[in-house]
Amino acid sequence: MLAYSCKPPVPVYFDKPIGIKIQGFDTTLAGNYFPLDDILDKSIHEFSEKYEIRYDKIIFKNKNSIKPNEKEINYDEIKELIGKDSSKEKKEIKCDSSLAKFNKLAVDKMESEKSAHDVAGIIKIMYDKAIAISVDSAGVNHYDTLAKLDMNTVLTKYSGKYFLNFKTPFGWEILQMETWEEKFLSVRPFYFTSYDNCAQTVAALTASTKNIYPGLNPVVLDKKVIGFRASMNPKLILEAFKKSESPMLLMRVK
Repeated sequence: MLAYSCKPPVPVYFDKPIGIKIQGFDTTLAGNYFPLDDILDKSIHEFSEKYEIRYDKIIFKNKNSIKPNEKEINYDEIKELIGKDSSKEKKEIKCDSSLAKFNKLAVDKMESEKSAHDVAGIIKIMYDKAIAISVDSAGVNHYDTLAKLDMNTVLTKYSGKYFLNFKTPFGWEILQMETWEEKFLSVRPFYFTSYDNCAQTVAALTASTKNIYPGLNPVVLDKKVIGFRASMNPKLILEAFKKSESPMLLMRVK
């Protein structure tokens, strides 16, 4: 579901869930969804199979129609170039710091395994759970539970937004769910990699997380920092979520 950085995200464990607990996904959230990235990738593929973009024109794909010395624009190349600024490319910094060994995010359990035989799939949000449904080339449906509301997975609401709170041995991890235009759903984990992975001391590592959330305290296990604890401040969390690095966008379908 989620796109991951080469740096593992910092797990942040809050002392309590955010907002007010609600019993289940209401009609605002419940429904069938397509991952928006899947739709875009499919549309781009179908477009590039049928058409070519030549400067300011879209033409039917016909190799014989290309004039000598006329450059054919590859749509995949255009997609790759959009948003790519070579002047802003970050160089990979290698270092030998072994200070941290971060836990995987609790939201990882919402990942659905895709089979090479799957030909289509949706995410279905029901009153008490969210499931992934896929169909393979033989027409067989497969089901995978992504999240089920219980004592360890709590749905809450604050400031018009919904949150899934996952209880871990170290505290609560939080996932924000926000709808707009009654068609789209943003699923946004508390996902940050803006820390100094070359830090040589716990104090230096902690200092590098100050822009993620204030007052983080390291959780150390077997002499490794596995995450950070934080005190609940709903307003600060909302501001922090605006900078989260790895949202997934879903589009509602009937």
